[in-house]
Amino acid sequence: MQNTVSAALATSQHNKRELARRAGVSASTVTRIQQGSIDPTLGTARKILAAAGLQLPAFPEPLCDPTLIRAARSILSEQPFLAEDSEKVEELMRWSSRDGAPNPRGLAREAGRSAPAPLRPGSITVRTDWSTLRVFSTIAATRSGWAASGSSAAAAIGAEETSGPTLIYAENQRAATRVVEDHSAGSHQFILLPFDGFSENGAWHRGGITWADPLQIIMDCYGMEETVSQAEQLTSTWQQEHRND
Repeated sequence: MQNTVSAALATSQHNKRELARRAGVSASTVTRIQQGSIDPTLGTARKILAAAGLQLPAFPEPLCDPTLIRAARSILSEQPFLAEDSEKVEELMRWSSRDGAPNPRGLAREAGRSAPAPLRPGSITVRTDWSTLRVFSTIAATRSGWAASGSSAAAAIGAEETSGPTLIYAENQRAATRVVEDHSAGSHQFILLPFDGFSENGAWHRGGITWADPLQIIMDCYGMEETVSQAEQLTSTWQQEHRND
C-alpha cells in the first residue's frame, strides 16, 4: 500500500502531519508506510485515502504489473534479479509452485496473465488493413529501436499461426503509432508499447525483422486470450521436462 499512501500525499492539499491527523493515525505511521517499513491494513489505507479525498476502487480491477514479467525472465533465464524485484520473485514462485517445486510453465503463465499488453502503461491498440510485414518494414524505416512480439513473433519461433494481436515495442512510440494510425481500418490488430527498460531487452534479428526475446514473446502471449494457445505450444517441452524432474 506504499504507492497508495504516496499517491494520497501527492494529491492532497494537506501536509503529512495534517493528513495523519485527519486520518486518525500518527505522522510517524504515515512516514513508515511511505518508506515501506510497515504495510498498512486495508482499513488504515482507506482512512489515509479518505483524508486526502480519495477512495479505493469499489470493484476489483485487473492486475497489470509488467515488473512481474521482468522478475519471471530473470528466474527462467537463471540470471540475477534486481533487489527491488525480490518480492516479485517470491510472489511468482509461490503462485507457480506445485508441492513446493517450481513450475516454469506456470511461472511464465502467471507473469503473463499479470501484465496483459492492452492494459500496460502507454499501450496503444490500432487496426490496419496493412500486412504484418508491411507494418514491420514501415516501422523499421523510422530508424529507431523496435521489437515484435505477440502472435506473429510466436509463429516465428515455432508456434502455429493465429489471428491474435501483434505487439510492437517501439523506442519512438509516437512515430510508430503514427505510421500505423495513418492506415487504421482493417482486421489486423497491433498493440504498440513504449520501451520500458526490460521488455525490449534480448531482441534479435532474422529476415530483416527485429523479434523480442523468446521468453518475452511467451509471456506476452500468455497475457492475451487469443494467443494463450501459442504460449502453451511453445512451453509444452517445459511441461514435459518439469514432469520428468
